[in-house]
Amino acid sequence: MAQGTKNLTGALIIGTPIIVVVSIFALVLLFMTGGSASAACSGGVGTADPDNVPEEPVAGYSGEQLQNAALIMNAAVPLGLDRQAQVIAVMTAMGESSLRNIDFGDDVNGVTNPDGTPTCSLGLFQQQWCIGSWGTKEQVMDPTYAATQFLTRLAAVDDWTSLEPSIAAHKVQRNADPFHYEKFFDPANQVVTALAGGGGCTGTGAIQFPLSEGYNMTSGFGPRSISVPGAPSWHAAVDLQHWPSPCGDQIYSISAGTVTYKAGYQLTVKAPEGWSVSYLHMRMDQVSVDVGDTVTAGQPIALVGNEGPSSGCHLDFRINQIGSADQAVLSLPDAVSLGSPARYAGFVHPEEFYELFGMELCPPSSCERQ
Repeated sequence: MAQGTKNLTGALIIGTPIIVVVSIFALVLLFMTGGSASAACSGGVGTADPDNVPEEPVAGYSGEQLQNAALIMNAAVPLGLDRQAQVIAVMTAMGESSLRNIDFGDDVNGVTNPDGTPTCSLGLFQQQWCIGSWGTKEQVMDPTYAATQFLTRLAAVDDWTSLEPSIAAHKVQRNADPFHYEKFFDPANQVVTALAGGGGCTGTGAIQFPLSEGYNMTSGFGPRSISVPGAPSWHAAVDLQHWPSPCGDQIYSISAGTVTYKAGYQLTVKAPEGWSVSYLHMRMDQVSVDVGDTVTAGQPIALVGNEGPSSGCHLDFRINQIGSADQAVLSLPDAVSLGSPARYAGFVHPEEFYELFGMELCPPSSCERQ
């Protein structure tokens, strides 16, 4: 649990004075510098099945902990909150209770409220049932209720989406250390990704998958043997599709960005970092954005089609590093360096691109390679 966490509205709980002074100073610096890009971790929201969590640990969390994370994630959906809220909520519960619905709190360590009274923190978020505003003892021990309480208050924080995740959580929890939750951000992101199959968050924001979970990879990146007229033998992309009914599947933008090209059977979106993503083989009347439009990560942008050189409905998915300000993306080998024709300069292996974000584009648990 978080030492010094009291969940008292409008009151900053005082722990060790030196720590508080340092944290406040760091908080001032954060606002003076505008925060870091890791605050921008938005994207499409996904639900999770608490009865069907991974058997293997995720970021060190397993079993009951993952079930509780799933319940926390699902509480965001009826509130209309996005993936960013899910990650912050799971992160907070990690910092408060290690995702265990514990029936004790800071009082066992002698922590008291500012007025000297014992604390009464319980549950995943260590909410104080005895002060009334968080609910009854039974309610704060209900994972869904507790998560809903946290998320409702998070949504009421001014500009919470632009704050550092730990600061946003602190605005609700009132921890003695505003940065207490920072170390739980990456594990929370991994857990949310594993449970929902959604996008991951990095220092530059969110990245999503282009199709919903369960797609297959029908053609890889690089040289290939193919008999489809007009289709290149050097493939600067990967082909993805659901089987057996891929036609009309929703395609999602994998990142925020601006639409820079829409013609024929291709749509291209340029990310703020400068790299571009192209989606191919759609019918233009089934593309829902236009050149100049800004899109968000996870936004529906088109439907899977069978236009151009193609033997069936699928998504040709390709990423180009030219113009990227992200050195990690620029460090990826491009197609030309791997032996492609010059016209494929800048195109990088989409799977290697996803690895930069700690994600698998074609995870063995849900994606077959054909």
